Amino acid sequence: MRRFVRLLPPLLLALTLCRAEAADVYRTDVGPNGPDFSGVAFGPDLGVGLGSVGSANTSGAVGGAHLGYNFQSSRIVGGAEIDGMFSGVRTGSLGSASFSQDFLSSARVKGGYVFGNLLGYGTLGWAWSTSDYRDGGVSSSVTIKGLAYGLGVEYPITRNVSLRGEVIRYDFGGATYATPYYPQPLTTSTNVVRVGASLHF
Repeated sequence: MRRFVRLLPPLLLALTLCRAEAADVYRTDVGPNGPDFSGVAFGPDLGVGLGSVGSANTSGAVGGAHLGYNFQSSRIVGGAEIDGMFSGVRTGSLGSASFSQDFLSSARVKGGYVFGNLLGYGTLGWAWSTSDYRDGGVSSSVTIKGLAYGLGVEYPITRNVSLRGEVIRYDFGGATYATPYYPQPLTTSTNVVRVGASLHF
């Protein structure tokens, strides 16, 4: 018991210091303008892709990372971001054929506003994806290009870490794939719903 009494003051001091340190890193405690989203942001993303190719539906898991930079003036936020995701998006079949996307990426600008502690933003830019069409034992791979656009929200957890959610549409337009019989034109679009985390520098 005496040993506990002797240890109590140092323990209380340590707890007080930890609490003060935690308050110091809490991202929303930065002044009257709310959280600061400016600077370099890097982190992982994980979600699902739902879309279509030709007359068939596509779906599958996606996961990767993003890297961006934000500018902030009061509660207005703007910036740019690139991302890359491994993709399991594919069709069950297109008749005797099948289609898959193995990689999705984009380069986009962002603009938004901080409501309280929550950043809401829109994003628009260019998109790329590797795609593979298989028919009759023949595989045809094409890198498809198009636009990426969508909406997102981001919420700060600490001064350097935030969580976010996004819905982004990738419109790739048309591409032509080789088959044993005839060239096959297909139009592809993919809607990605994903969550992620950002480490801010």
